[in-house]
Amino acid sequence: MKIAQILVALMLMVGISSCNKDDDCTNIAVNITSLENEYGCTNTQYQLEIDLTDNYIIIKNQLDFAEFVSGSCLPTIDFSTYDLVIGKKGFTSGISLIEYELIKNCNSGDLNLKVTFYQNVATVAPNLTYHSLIPKMENQQELNVEILIEN
Repeated sequence: MKIAQILVALMLMVGISSCNKDDDCTNIAVNITSLENEYGCTNTQYQLEIDLTDNYIIIKNQLDFAEFVSGSCLPTIDFSTYDLVIGKKGFTSGISLIEYELIKNCNSGDLNLKVTFYQNVATVAPNLTYHSLIPKMENQQELNVEILIEN
């Protein structure tokens, strides 16, 4: 009888551990916002300036925001709630729309920000500023920014 109980307990433990495999987790879409939505800024892709070329930075406080970003809308950002991901990207034609999607990796907890630029037929070759207010990042949490260009 004790052997049967031990075998049942062992099978339960194996069954429970197999349900906790990291392979079974699902990445999570994370809500993000923008300076337009939170602070009423307009036309930020042209009105915000940052000294970058085809790169981005993560700004975590108001002092760095004031030092690195210039433009017509410079609000006091709630950096206890948000981090600001801001970057520049140059193009050979015009852009009609920028979309953002933030995904949290279920295994590592790291973040992937997908920035999709939709090109149009305009012959203007802009150098655009993109940005997103993301939830405050945890210590040791990493962010990857993926740039996609769609026609």
